[in-house]
Amino acid sequence: MKIKRFALQMGVAAGVILGMKYVFPVMLPFLLGWILAEAVHPLAKFMAGRIWSRKLHIKESGYGAFFILAFTVAGIGLFLIGAEYITGKISECMKYYPQIKAEAGNLVGQCCQGVEKFTGIPAAESKAYIFREVKEFRQYLLEDGLSMDRAVDGAKVCITVLGGLIIGIVSAILFLQERETIQKYLETKNFYMKVKRLGRELLEGGKGYIKAQFKITGLICLICAGGFWILKIPYFVGMGLAVGILDGLPVLGTGTFLIPAGIFLLFQGKSAVGIGLLFIYILTAGLRQILEPRLIGSQVGISPLLILLSVYLGVIVYGGFGFILGPLSALLLYGIFREWNLFG
Repeated sequence: MKIKRFALQMGVAAGVILGMKYVFPVMLPFLLGWILAEAVHPLAKFMAGRIWSRKLHIKESGYGAFFILAFTVAGIGLFLIGAEYITGKISECMKYYPQIKAEAGNLVGQCCQGVEKFTGIPAAESKAYIFREVKEFRQYLLEDGLSMDRAVDGAKVCITVLGGLIIGIVSAILFLQERETIQKYLETKNFYMKVKRLGRELLEGGKGYIKAQFKITGLICLICAGGFWILKIPYFVGMGLAVGILDGLPVLGTGTFLIPAGIFLLFQGKSAVGIGLLFIYILTAGLRQILEPRLIGSQVGISPLLILLSVYLGVIVYGGFGFILGPLSALLLYGIFREWNLFG
C-alpha cells in the first residue's frame, strides 16, 4: 500500500512538473482567454441586466465580446504609442552618437588605467583588446546577426506571439458564449468541486505571491534609493526605483546594474562609491533570499523552507521564470495532495 501511494505521489509530481514545462506554454493563450472572460463577465452581466439591453436583446456574450475587443484595441494602441515614443527617444540619442562614442572611449581609457594599477597589465594593451572585441561584436551584429536564419527565427517569434494573442481573444469570447453550458456540464462531474476548490486555492496563492513580491520589491527600491542618496548619486529616487523593479524581473536582478557599475567605478578610482554599490547588491540579494521564502510562505500557507526549495528547483527545471513556476507548482502539488488525500 505504501509503495502504491508513493508511486502515485511520484506520478502526480512528475505530471505537474511536465505539465508546467510543456503543456502550460501551449495552453497559455486559452488560460489567458479564460481569465479575460472571467474578468469582463461581471461588467457584461451588469450591462445585460439593464432595461435597454433587454429591449434590444443584447446578451452578456455580446457585451463581453465588445469589452474584450475594446480592451484589446486600447492595449495595442498604448503599446504602439509607447513603441513610437521609445523609437523617437532612440533617434534623438543617435544624434549624439559621436559625443557618446568619444566619452565612452575616455571612460574605457580611465578603466584600463585602473586595471593597470591593480594588475600591471599595460593600459594600451587592455584598451586595444576591448576595442578589438567591440569591433568584432559589431561586425557580428551587422553581418551574422542579420542573417536569414535569425530573420526567420524572429519572424517565427512574432507569428507565435501574434497567433497566441488572437487565440486568446477568440477563446475569451467563446468562453463567455459557452460559460453557462460549460458550468452546467462541470457541475455534473464529481471531481468538479475538488477542482474548483483547488482553483480557488491557486488563485489565493497567486494573489499572496504577488503581494509578497510587491513588498520585497518595494523594500529593495527603498534600500537602493537610500543607498544612492548616501553615495550622492544623481537622481537617486528614480535610479532606486529602476534598480528595485529590475530586481523583480526574471533572470535579472540588482546585480545586473550594481555589479558592473561598482567594478567600473573601482577601476575609475572611485573606490568609495564602487564599494558602496557592491555592498548594496550584497544587502539586497541577501534580503531577497531571506524574505522571499518567509513572506511567500506566510501568504500562500506553505513552509518557507519548501518555498525556498521550490524557487531553487523551479529555476533549475523551468529556467528564468522558475521563480514563479516553481512556487506555483509546489502550491498545485500541495493542493492536489490535500484534496485527494495523497499525503502519507
